[in-house]
Amino acid sequence: GDLLIPVGTKVTWNFNTQNTNMLRMSFIDTAFAVQPSAKDAYSFSSRMMNDARYAITTANEFIRSKDSVLYSINVIPDQYPLIGVDEQKDSVLQKLFYFKGQVKDDYGFTNLTFNYRFINKTDSTNTLRSQVSDIKSVSIPISKSLTQDQFLYTWDLNMLNIASGDALEYYFEVWDNDGVHGAKSARSQKLIFKAPSMQEISENTEKNNSKIKEELKETIQEAKDLQKQLNALNKKILEKKDLSWEDKKKMEELLQQQNELQQKVESIKNENQKNNLSQSEFKQVDQQIAEKQKQLEDLLQQVLTPEMKQKMEELQKMLAELDKNKVQNELEKMKMNAKDVEKELNRTLEAFKRLEVEQKLQENIEKLNELKKEQEELAQKSDDKKSDVKELEKKQDELNKKFEDFQKDMKDLEKKNKELEQPNNIENTDKKQEDIKQDMKASDQQLQDNKKSKASQSQKNAAQKMDQLAQQMKKMQEEMQEEANTEDAKALREILDNLIQLSFDQEGLMSDLRKIRIDNPQYPKVAQQQKKLQDDAKMIEDSLLALSKRVPTIKSAVNREISAINMNMEKAIGALAERQTAEANSRQQFSMTSINNLALMLNESLQNMQQQQQQSKSQQAGKGSCKNPGGMGKKPSMANLRQMQQQLNEQIQKMKDAMAKDGKQKGKEGKGGKSGANGQQGMSEQLAKLAAQQEYIRQQMQKAAEGLEKSGKPGSKPGGDAAQKMEETETDLVNKLISQETIRRQQEILTRLLDYEKAEKERDQDEKRQSNEAKSDFIRNPNAFLEYNRLKEREIELLKTVPPSLNPFYKSKVNEYFNNFEQQ
Repeated sequence: GDLLIPVGTKVTWNFNTQNTNMLRMSFIDTAFAVQPSAKDAYSFSSRMMNDARYAITTANEFIRSKDSVLYSINVIPDQYPLIGVDEQKDSVLQKLFYFKGQVKDDYGFTNLTFNYRFINKTDSTNTLRSQVSDIKSVSIPISKSLTQDQFLYTWDLNMLNIASGDALEYYFEVWDNDGVHGAKSARSQKLIFKAPSMQEISENTEKNNSKIKEELKETIQEAKDLQKQLNALNKKILEKKDLSWEDKKKMEELLQQQNELQQKVESIKNENQKNNLSQSEFKQVDQQIAEKQKQLEDLLQQVLTPEMKQKMEELQKMLAELDKNKVQNELEKMKMNAKDVEKELNRTLEAFKRLEVEQKLQENIEKLNELKKEQEELAQKSDDKKSDVKELEKKQDELNKKFEDFQKDMKDLEKKNKELEQPNNIENTDKKQEDIKQDMKASDQQLQDNKKSKASQSQKNAAQKMDQLAQQMKKMQEEMQEEANTEDAKALREILDNLIQLSFDQEGLMSDLRKIRIDNPQYPKVAQQQKKLQDDAKMIEDSLLALSKRVPTIKSAVNREISAINMNMEKAIGALAERQTAEANSRQQFSMTSINNLALMLNESLQNMQQQQQQSKSQQAGKGSCKNPGGMGKKPSMANLRQMQQQLNEQIQKMKDAMAKDGKQKGKEGKGGKSGANGQQGMSEQLAKLAAQQEYIRQQMQKAAEGLEKSGKPGSKPGGDAAQKMEETETDLVNKLISQETIRRQQEILTRLLDYEKAEKERDQDEKRQSNEAKSDFIRNPNAFLEYNRLKEREIELLKTVPPSLNPFYKSKVNEYFNNFEQQ
């Protein structure tokens, strides 16, 4: 018969005989006697590693049998394991990879690992080092007892500090459980990941920026077309008594157009976010550029408000009623929404262009600094007598080409700057660029003439001029930013002054309108004055829109408020023409409300702008102290605010003691009279400074407490009664009233700040703990998936149950059938 066994199996033969005292076994050419294990019993064991044929013969003391029994043993070798992996890259984040794989073996597994190594690695100066690093392995859990299993794995390259130009090789490897020859392994296909270079990142950013700008221009044009169609439909409806079916269909088409407009804005917003992520994944983005990118994202987020979407739904419901008056009112609101969208898109487009110019300038400065380093390194190599001239010449040609690309980038920067509505003051550096180019060409020619010493000097001169040009560009960048901030703050202050004057004028006109009868000949003059105020509001609107394009921090609600002012003033003029005094007064009141709201918003924006300027000056001053209480380089924490409050409390206590002492001396005549007056003036200035410090602490506390409220911590309401108590202290200081009640209140404020400080520390600890847990679970196989996989495999094993009488060969065939069935 035939025997089918796995390789390395130990086989034992037991023979029971009668009248036999000798048993022989023959394996091919080898024959040997089997020793008896008992009376009339023989036993033999052997570990089978290869196929074999054997024969058994018997004999006794009387006769040797000439007949034999033939058998064969077929040994099944342990196969190599199999592995298959599917890779899926994240559609947004280039540093995230998702893998799904399957492993198979005829008996089981011992280990599964993910392996990677750096092929190319750049250092902190972006200099490429072509050193192959050691292989690093990450163990992946699998079910070792099964003959096949699935696995999931997520690879996050953020953990590896990947920079532009880096390259990695990666693959999976699985081992079987071969106990005879040792575990055998199989590897998946080796793949290469190459991070984009700085040049590739720049080109990709340029391409994405151009696409976003074109889409913004198209969307702006669509918003204008929508306004025209809304105006035409509104005029058409005014001429009719009732709405027709055609009017309803036209309204539905306009609603559909506005819905498509919203979808395009959402698409632009998502593309802009992807563009920002792709820029920051493999290079360090300048902090100011990153902040402005975030501001631009906020602008796109605010283009479409929930109120707009709600109004669209309401208009959709009103179409079914075909109520002319209601539809007209909603058409007016829809037209305002379309106009607001157009203004915000125009603002976003200009802000995007301005950010692109600043980003391009920063990139050019970085490229020039990198080029300077490479030129300096080449100059040092040129000083070495053992260096190869051909290699030096080749490297210099590469640097010449890079500098030509830099010159093209500078021309592109000038072009982008001219496209701005208000271009920045960028100095012309063509002459310095030409001097650098001539030095680099001279070094190239000197290397061709084998004059390495002169070439080295020319290269040093070029590097020195590059450094000077980079410093000039950096200074120009800082001055440009400072000048822009100063001009913006000045323009905002002027707009705020004009807005306050407009508020007074509107209030005065409202008062005059209440006193005049509709039959008074002076009544039309009120409408004329209202028209003049509308013209003034239009001037403010134009100035505000131009400023908001340069300052992304100005909220989009500002432009919506100015639109509401114009709309209500226009309605007021119409009501005055019809001698509807009550309606005109109502619209004027609405205008006043919007004017006051807008003034508060602009005042807050002006304060934030001034505070940012103070912080910028404080950072430039370095370690120098700042007299202003808010001159800190970064946002103060609750601990800093508590310390500032404690110092302020001590100063208030000293001031109270000084005022009490001064009160005892009050009324004295003579030489002290004039001196006492000067002392009162100095004390008033000190009290005003203390009030300003208390106001600053209150504002910063409210801002810091907003984060605590969002975190959901108990007792973390922004400001709370602490803010109210601080305001009471400010009033006491301004009125020169420092009592014992004031001192007691200051101690309560300090206690509140201690509570806030504790809540802030707990929030930071919780966030850190949550972040670590998420990251740990993110890069490993999901436990839920593994448990589900194990249950599934157990159910499959039940279906695979076969009678134990089947020999290993047929059991293997059954398993092979089920494996093929699952693949199908």
